[in-house]
Amino acid sequence: MDELYFKDSKRLKNIYPLVYETSNLVRSQYNAQKGKGVRKEITRFNSNICENLAHIYDILETESYIPGDYRVKIIQDPKERTIMIAPFFPDRIIHHCIINVLGNVWTKVFIPQTYACIKGRGTHKCMEDIHKALIRDKKGTKYCLKIDIKKFYDNVDHSVLKKIIRYRIADEQMLRLLDKVIDSNGSDKGLPIGNFTSQYLANLYLAYFDHWIKENLRVKYYFRYMDDIVILHQSKEFLHELLDKMGLYLGAELKLEIKQNWQIFPVDSRGIDYVGFKQNHYGILLRKGILTRFYKKYNRVRKQYNISDETVIKHLFPSEYGWIIRCSEEHSKFIIKNCIDNGKAKCINYRAAG
Repeated sequence: MDELYFKDSKRLKNIYPLVYETSNLVRSQYNAQKGKGVRKEITRFNSNICENLAHIYDILETESYIPGDYRVKIIQDPKERTIMIAPFFPDRIIHHCIINVLGNVWTKVFIPQTYACIKGRGTHKCMEDIHKALIRDKKGTKYCLKIDIKKFYDNVDHSVLKKIIRYRIADEQMLRLLDKVIDSNGSDKGLPIGNFTSQYLANLYLAYFDHWIKENLRVKYYFRYMDDIVILHQSKEFLHELLDKMGLYLGAELKLEIKQNWQIFPVDSRGIDYVGFKQNHYGILLRKGILTRFYKKYNRVRKQYNISDETVIKHLFPSEYGWIIRCSEEHSKFIIKNCIDNGKAKCINYRAAG
């Protein structure tokens, strides 16, 4: 599909029919309900699936789709977040239809050092790339600038986002559909946390900022996970100047602000606490909060199972085990040994593991 419609075109045209193409509708409804379990709205949709898919086809073909009302939910993740949940039918299925067509197009705009919501480029890849930079160039990664953006999702400006989207898309029907989705929160700012499309649109909002940092300012060690940014350099003064330039660009071009809790610090004296890990030039440790949550889970589970070796830990805690083994060998062995010893030792230890 990409090769047929997108090759040799700087701005994409005539792509809107792909959104409601039959195979895309079938794929999208499957992806939208995958892993969601038994839910009333999904059961209701499936009980009349052919007619419902025909309805989505019709409202997309005739451009009569109107986004439904969101259901608002407050969660702790670990800080409080407001999640806006769109109706499953037709909204969440249409969101998947859009991303199936445009996801790869937008991903090609992202620099390799953008990680969130991109297949094969998650937290672990981000951590590994930072680790490689630290190991290969100790002198050039002496200092770290760490920032995030103030209420990023809430402050995405719709007019700016629409302008960014139009850098790559010239199909007026597709643009009208995207504008409907962007404006579906009833405001001129903000992306609903919870929409499948929001992940891609938020990443796209900062994509040209990334290019400006890498290509115009020629910053070598730049890493972004959504709105959390880490930059490494040999000069503290350079990072202070860069912080000022970034603040000006974000304010003028994207109407965003850097949070006041930004930090510039020597890497080895504090360590880079980022994407779930804490690392410096000598080792990689698991973030304290993640390790604490793992021990709480471990203490619940060990009452039911005999945790006698590493294989048992791997099977009982596959996700957590994947995080642990990415730490420095000394640190990961330390965690695993304490688990096998039934947690008798207090094992949150933040010395540098070499």
